[in-house]
Amino acid sequence: MLPSAPTELIELSGPDAAAFAQAQFCNDVEPLRTGDSQLNAWLTPQGRVRRLFHLIRADDRRYLLLLRGGSAAAVLPPLRMFVLRLKVDIRQLNGWHWAEAAAGSLQPGDFNAALPDSRQLILRQGSPVDGLPFAETLARDIDAGLPWLPDHALEQILPSWLTFARLGAISHTKGCYPGQEIVARLHFRGGGDKRVPVRLSAPSALIGATELRDGGSEAGLLLQWVPAAEGGSRALAVVRRESAESGMQLQAAEHQLSVLASAWT
Repeated sequence: MLPSAPTELIELSGPDAAAFAQAQFCNDVEPLRTGDSQLNAWLTPQGRVRRLFHLIRADDRRYLLLLRGGSAAAVLPPLRMFVLRLKVDIRQLNGWHWAEAAAGSLQPGDFNAALPDSRQLILRQGSPVDGLPFAETLARDIDAGLPWLPDHALEQILPSWLTFARLGAISHTKGCYPGQEIVARLHFRGGGDKRVPVRLSAPSALIGATELRDGGSEAGLLLQWVPAAEGGSRALAVVRRESAESGMQLQAAEHQLSVLASAWT
C-alpha cells in the first residue's frame, strides 16, 4: 500500500512528442485529442511492463504521463535513449497534485483522466485537489482490477496478465513499439493468459508482503493493498490461473489470503 497519493509525472513536449509516444508506448496515441486521456504503458523489449500510466494529451505538442507506480526519475534515462533525432523533450514535472474527484471540481488549468466506473482523477499544478483519500481510491481500483505497480512488480508482468485489453490500455492493431512482437505473439497465438489479476482478502495488514505462494509453489505478485472497512485488508495481485479460483488460500510471508470473486473473471 502507498501511504499517500504519489505524483510521479513526466512531460513529453515538442513537435515530435506525438510520434515519440506512438512509437514507444503500447496503446494507440493517435486518436487522442487535446484534453483526452488513456491508460498506456511503456514495455521492456521482452514485453514486460516498465511503467503503467495515465497519458493525457495536454495540447498538440505536449503529453503528460502520470505514473501508476515507480519513480519518474528512474525511467527518464532509458526513455531518453529512444529520442534519437526526434524533436521531443522529456522531463519530470514537480509541484503537481492529483486526487479522485467529481467533475465539478475541475478548475482552469486542470487536467483529468478517466478511471473505471465513470470515476475520474484530477491533476492540478500548485495546489492540492480536494478529493477522496488515496486509500479510498486504491480500494475502488482494487474492485475494478486497476493496478498500481510497486517496485517489486516493475518489469515483471506481461500486459495480458493485467488484462490490459479490458482496461483499454493496449492496442493490438497499431504499429511497432518495444515489446510488441512478444505481446502480439501471445495475443494472436495464445498463451498470454496463464496469469490473471485477482482480488484478495486478509485478516491482517499486509506490510512487507510481495510474493504470493500456493502451498510450496510460487503463485504470483501482490500489487496494492488497503485496510478493509470490515477489518483486515483487501488487495490486488496477479497470480497463476490455477491459483485464481474464488475461495483459494494463498500465502505471503506470514500472511494468509483468500481469493475473492472478481467482476472481470
